[in-house]
Amino acid sequence: MSQLYKKIYLNILEDIKSGALKSGDKIPSENELADKFNVSRITTKKALNMLAQRNLIERYRGKGSFVAQLDPEVLNITENAEAAVSPTSAQKLVGFVLPSFGEVYGSRLLESIEERCSDHNLSMIMKQTHGKLEEEDKAIKSLTNVGAKGLIFFPSPGKHYNNELLRLVVDNFPLVLVDRYLKGIPSSSVCINNKAASTKLTRHLIELGHEHIAFISPPVEGTSSVEDRLMGFHLAMSEKGFKTNPDIIFNNAVSSIDINKNDPAPLHSTDDIEEIRKLIEENPYITAFVACEYGIAVKLYQEIQRIGKRVPEDYSIVCFDSPKNLMSPPFFTHIQQNEKAIGYKAVDLLAAQLEGEKEPVHSDAEYKLIDGQSTSNSLANI
Repeated sequence: MSQLYKKIYLNILEDIKSGALKSGDKIPSENELADKFNVSRITTKKALNMLAQRNLIERYRGKGSFVAQLDPEVLNITENAEAAVSPTSAQKLVGFVLPSFGEVYGSRLLESIEERCSDHNLSMIMKQTHGKLEEEDKAIKSLTNVGAKGLIFFPSPGKHYNNELLRLVVDNFPLVLVDRYLKGIPSSSVCINNKAASTKLTRHLIELGHEHIAFISPPVEGTSSVEDRLMGFHLAMSEKGFKTNPDIIFNNAVSSIDINKNDPAPLHSTDDIEEIRKLIEENPYITAFVACEYGIAVKLYQEIQRIGKRVPEDYSIVCFDSPKNLMSPPFFTHIQQNEKAIGYKAVDLLAAQLEGEKEPVHSDAEYKLIDGQSTSNSLANI
């Protein structure tokens, strides 16, 4: 049993013992407890069910949970009840597989997953795949061979799923996907609502007076986060009756997942630079860009500078994610994902599966738009 499960159980038990909760008093709901303890509803449900099993509370469908009419002897044996929920087994081993991580995105996700694993009495091993399907296969085999009982999995972009991942799903192996979901794969997942986030970003540009907005992303097909961001872009444009010219949508940029690594290749991809340059030169009416990733925004900014233009005076740029800089505001206006919430929710879902939960759950994580220096009113310099 996880430490979080135990914490909720013992907290309510202590309130009953101290008299803070008396017979007939209503217990906070599963959702209220989930908010209070920053856990999933699955965790709070299990804690309440155990209290009910020990006849400490009574649960009524549609009404809630209430402290039972307790015999004094019931409270005298609470020490045994507390011992019953204390973790006695060794830590279970779980794995976290991800393409890469850095200050732009991933480092805080890794920290939060490691922290939450400790709360659940889980031991975690991380494997990086660098976006390669063959490395994903190796990572999955390696982790399961050393005894991992569950996996948190950050899929590589692309339309092909590796066979080892599909095997895990077929075998009902405890699995939670983060950052994106896989269409047709019945597995739990945690990510932001990328469609809504992209709509918010695009609306921000429209509210600044921009009508001719370009969209730049890695290949769309097979990567739910990119597909949803493109859908959100189209939705925001159509809301205002703006036509989205296919000529100013570039969907073949090299993924910038390794932008924080020593290997600078993704950042300086010749093909990307040429395509971005062509996009700007052939469509002089463009005034703003939605970049699907931070690394793409950096490439775009560098090329705009190279041709003698300025951001945001000549072009506005928005993107997803940005490195944290505590000394100054961010340069790019961007969507900031709550990596801590994503990591926490992923581990909570995995822990629930390890305790017998079988139903796949998709959980949306929080995000917010951070206003940076890369956007301005399109009419400001006219």
